[in-house]
Amino acid sequence: MKKLYILVLVACLLATGRSYSQDSKFNISAHTQLGTTKFSRVGDSSAELKQFTITPRATFRIDKVWAVGALYNYRSTEERTYLSIPGVGGGNIDTKTTDQYAGVLVQTYLFDNGKFAAFLELDGTMGTSKTEILSGVTGTPTKSDLYSSAFHAGGRYTFFKGLGAEIRLNHLASYRKLKGKELDTETSQFDLFNNVLNQVSLGLSYQF
Repeated sequence: MKKLYILVLVACLLATGRSYSQDSKFNISAHTQLGTTKFSRVGDSSAELKQFTITPRATFRIDKVWAVGALYNYRSTEERTYLSIPGVGGGNIDTKTTDQYAGVLVQTYLFDNGKFAAFLELDGTMGTSKTEILSGVTGTPTKSDLYSSAFHAGGRYTFFKGLGAEIRLNHLASYRKLKGKELDTETSQFDLFNNVLNQVSLGLSYQF
């Protein structure tokens, strides 16, 4: 059902047509995500995920339709997993993962009348990921090179002299690849409309 809502939203944005009266060339913005997610795993096992993310972006408007730019992302995730073993009992394993990456992006504007704007965005990034075991078991931190690409949708309301508020549906489609630094390991993952509501972010922007 969530996928259907997103598809309807994108279709409605496309159907609005394109209207432009925006003369500003540069845009800087910063978005944050902060929240806790709980979910069940196999049997009686469960997990709780706490995350904090901040993403500043800077873009340059090439014309009324296209913009290009750069971004930086910092994401800290703490996960507590309760493992239940029948006949033995259970216990918690706490881990912390820190991602830092930077990259480039391209935006296409579906609508922009100077006050309201809607856009789609595609980015490509590279950086590092580090996972530490905080408690529950012993282990050394794992470090990996991180490569990712993601497709997002966003909207902006400019309320005062270039200052605006933004809402984004992040990672509607995404690809993530981790390549271990100490060990010769490589993992990749592709997601489509995965936990869309948990990927929503709010932020401020300034156009000049």
